[in-house]
Amino acid sequence: MISALIVDDEQKNTEMLAALLRTYCPQVTVAGVAASAAEGKEQIEKLQPQLIFLDIEMPYGSGFDLLRSIPEITAQVIFVTAFDQYALIAFRYAAVDYLLKPVNIEQLQEAVARAEQLINSKVLENNYKLLLSNLDEKDTTLQEIALNDKGSQYRVRFADIKYIIADGSYTHIHTVSRVFVTTKNLKDYEDILPAEVFCRIHHGHIVNTHHIEKVKKGRGGTVFMSDKMPLEVAVRRKDHFMKVFKNCSERKK
Repeated sequence: MISALIVDDEQKNTEMLAALLRTYCPQVTVAGVAASAAEGKEQIEKLQPQLIFLDIEMPYGSGFDLLRSIPEITAQVIFVTAFDQYALIAFRYAAVDYLLKPVNIEQLQEAVARAEQLINSKVLENNYKLLLSNLDEKDTTLQEIALNDKGSQYRVRFADIKYIIADGSYTHIHTVSRVFVTTKNLKDYEDILPAEVFCRIHHGHIVNTHHIEKVKKGRGGTVFMSDKMPLEVAVRRKDHFMKVFKNCSERKK
């Protein structure tokens, strides 16, 4: 059984989530509830739960404040939030799980299943630290993404990603130091990378415009990256790419 703590300032939300867990996630036992960040910290220290369902917007301290107050995070945290889709990008590139309110049963079951696999993993603490670090960093190019490769996890700055290439079921992320191979598709990265810097110039690749060395004109054109890699620009993406590239060039001046 997985011991869980629910931290939410609204009692109806707590009761609803507890009922859903009893019915659809019988492997989870709700060991306690808390109505504030301060109470949540006390309950975490007292109960040592394996899983925490954490609301974000609460009076007298947010869910993020609660995380910052814990010296070492050993529990799996699932955020339960009403945040909009743009704010949720921060969760996605930190590889942190979340559920939107009202909670969807299927998504709840999937999140709990992932939690079972990750409980007691050192990866958890790294992901939460990455999330909090990104929330504090306003310059998106200095924010970081969690990338897994060959059983290890790495934190990579957006600024250090040169380009991303699709290769069948895999995606190759070329950085200034190495190449990562992941099973996520190109659209996943297109959705979370800063659109003011990164541009999908072809169905098979995304580029960081800061790492473009030169652009060769043509029907669509070709970009040459900082490592001399030539990448084709699709005709239908040319106008958008040139707009992004021009804006980035002007910001550099």
